[in-house]
Amino acid sequence: MDEKEAIALNTSLAASRILSLGAHRLSSSLDTFSGWLLAGFGAVFGLLIANFATLSAHINASNLKLGAGLFLVAAAFAATQKLLAAYVAAGTAAGEDGRGIGKELASGAIPLDVDSMYEQVRLGLFWPLSSLNARMTAKAQTGDVAVTGRHHAKASQIQFLLVLLQSGFSIASAACVVRGIAI
Repeated sequence: MDEKEAIALNTSLAASRILSLGAHRLSSSLDTFSGWLLAGFGAVFGLLIANFATLSAHINASNLKLGAGLFLVAAAFAATQKLLAAYVAAGTAAGEDGRGIGKELASGAIPLDVDSMYEQVRLGLFWPLSSLNARMTAKAQTGDVAVTGRHHAKASQIQFLLVLLQSGFSIASAACVVRGIAI
């Protein structure tokens, strides 16, 4: 490997790591926010529904039903973002652990069969992760070592959109209930 190739490799590795670490931090913050949002709105709806007999003179039942329905849509977005958060957390942690393993292997005298390693990883995954991994592995084998970081960054951006949708549906659910208040 000449100096130009070494610089390109180090640049790609640095970009991948920066993207993965940024994705991990964003994903973790989004997941925390989503959880609090879900818990807060869930508690409010739980209290409203549990005390509806007392509140029925002050709140329209159809508004409460519609608001609860919108909250369930928000909860579905929250569940989906939670899966992405777990994926990003596991992927970034595996990447950090993998760097340590790579250093150990590089300092050893026994070479590594990279193709066999990719195959062993593939065999340990179910669909859809096996499909995602196959695409990333194919790109990595062509020299695109930043693919993992870009993948984590894209996953955290999708998670951002899901949390944004969760927030919108949560606010809409509250608006429905507020519109139904009869004072």
